[in-house]
Amino acid sequence: MLDQQQGAERRALEGAPCTPIYRRPMPGGGYVEVELDASPNQARSGRSEPVRGRVIMERRADPLRRSGHSAPVVAELAGDDRDELMADLFRLARDNAALARSLMRMDAARERAH
Repeated sequence: MLDQQQGAERRALEGAPCTPIYRRPMPGGGYVEVELDASPNQARSGRSEPVRGRVIMERRADPLRRSGHSAPVVAELAGDDRDELMADLFRLARDNAALARSLMRMDAARERAH
């Protein structure tokens, strides 16, 4: 559940592309964040476009080590139901074991590519 400060940040940023709507620290450092890619064209056009969201996870505890590096995208989802999409993203972002499995799959895929 979002605390009041996070809820206020979410309302202030809602509607901007790639809006961070949830963020929590990771054990040992770094953070996990849920971003929602809310297209302003959808509201203007009145057409129903898929809503996109992603979970990113920064493993580096030291912000200086993060400089110049994008946090890995652990999951990226799209759907027509914003609430359902957000629930799926939040579920993953709160599950440390699922995040670890996703990172291991990403590392294994990167190893196979090299």
